[in-house]
Amino acid sequence: MEQDLQARPLGLYIHIPWCLSHCGYCKFFTQAYSRKASADYFRLLISEKEKQLQRGLCELSTVYFGGGTPSLLSAQQISELLSGLPLASNAEITLEVNPIQITQSFANELRRTPVNRLSLGLQSMRDEELSYLQRKHRAADIPFRVKLLQEAGFDNISGDYIYGLPASTTASMCSALQPLLELPLQHISCYLLEIAEDSVLAPDIALLPSDDALAEQYYQMRKLTIEAGFAQYEISNFARPGSESRHNLLYWQGDDCLAWGASACGYYQGYRYCHPADLADYARIVCSGDLYALQDSEAAAIPDYIMMRLRLSQGLSLSEFYTRFGQDFREGRQIKLDQLLRLGLIQDDGENIRLSEAALFISNSVIAELL
Repeated sequence: MEQDLQARPLGLYIHIPWCLSHCGYCKFFTQAYSRKASADYFRLLISEKEKQLQRGLCELSTVYFGGGTPSLLSAQQISELLSGLPLASNAEITLEVNPIQITQSFANELRRTPVNRLSLGLQSMRDEELSYLQRKHRAADIPFRVKLLQEAGFDNISGDYIYGLPASTTASMCSALQPLLELPLQHISCYLLEIAEDSVLAPDIALLPSDDALAEQYYQMRKLTIEAGFAQYEISNFARPGSESRHNLLYWQGDDCLAWGASACGYYQGYRYCHPADLADYARIVCSGDLYALQDSEAAAIPDYIMMRLRLSQGLSLSEFYTRFGQDFREGRQIKLDQLLRLGLIQDDGENIRLSEAALFISNSVIAELL
């Protein structure tokens, strides 16, 4: 795959799999932290970086360190990974952070790196829910730790929140969310808890709230978040004006994003690719220089584009779809579009198609009708 003219913004995702302990709900590729294994993995990331630079790399508008627990990287390692990359002058550089790591020295050291946006794994502001989710921090610790980050100079901070826990109610959801909304955050991501059948939490699947109860939680969560001054710009994401996650928008808008690290998946110059979720297999790929293994064609990207675009509040632009894929979005879908319009599940202004408010909680089912 050769470098060509950069037509759209380009991002970079870097996966750091290490965790001090594994949370039962997490579906991402993670590994128990080991100093030696972490050092070996870091050298692989540097090697992947060097091979990518040799091939050529356009200007990066965003970089996102995800995991796992990427805040286990030292400030020196973060700076080394970013050194030499063609970063845009206003590049958004995000690091996911485990709240238990936030100390004054951590914040001050991190501020010396190019990182300028933090995503905190808060998950809840109720201790009983944090314990259930196997998080080590406590709700009372969070305001002080966020203040430490602010005092160090971080002014773009996001927080994750998980709702729909076993036996939860709309009232308990509100008590877990409201203190989070009172924090000086610029962005909030709200995720529905999903328990895998092979996870340690599987016995609790039967205790999950009903679909109707979860929908009630979702719409109340949405209402409270908007009333707190956040605008919904994606089904699960809310931001204060100008603080939308530029990196995640790359995915939702179908723009290019490179991916480094085990299990990392990218979309670059018309191809989707995924690195294996295995450290040894990832090492073999890096050593061979085959950085874009397991590719899919551009045609396979069309369903992803439709699903991602319809998750956005602005919806899917018909003219942009035609420009990108050379196809009329309505062709072969008009009957379904008419049905969804009659049911009040979509809005169609002639240029953009978007989900209605009533469709937000059942978005997957509605979007599937158009795939």
